Amino acid sequence: VAGNIRRIGPDELDVDDEFTLEGDGTEENPYRPSWEYLYSAGDTYAPRLGKMEIPQRIALLDGQWIKISGYTVFPLVSGKTSELLVMLNQWDGCCIGVPPTPFDAIEVGLTVAVRRGPMHSLTYGTLTGRMKVDPYLIEDWLVGLYLLDEASLDVGL
Repeated sequence: VAGNIRRIGPDELDVDDEFTLEGDGTEENPYRPSWEYLYSAGDTYAPRLGKMEIPQRIALLDGQWIKISGYTVFPLVSGKTSELLVMLNQWDGCCIGVPPTPFDAIEVGLTVAVRRGPMHSLTYGTLTGRMKVDPYLIEDWLVGLYLLDEASLDVGL
């Protein structure tokens, strides 16, 4: 879906008169979308409801470098991992917090694996990596939308 994206500063975009997107999408100066920005994809993209259009503001991020902070959760079955989820809300995969939607969670592939433990179980961190907007559907149900590859993790509040 076409949007209204215009530059308002050297590394700042006004997006659809609703969001400000800082950065320029490079590894040195990644875009810094808010969770609300990412969640807004659901305005026009909900396959099980027949809404099949990804907004331009979301497509803009595909292939670009982004930086985002959120709650991280790691797989529980491995001692060392290069995969995790970063989410808007805290969730432990079972009983604590709010399960993520495809619009407020990003599947992350780290360039350097981390060892699970007290520091890397359920925490908060900032991730920087190359964003991929890649809908993962099972029949008409959206399971995932965002991937972050070549990512690095900075853990802590």
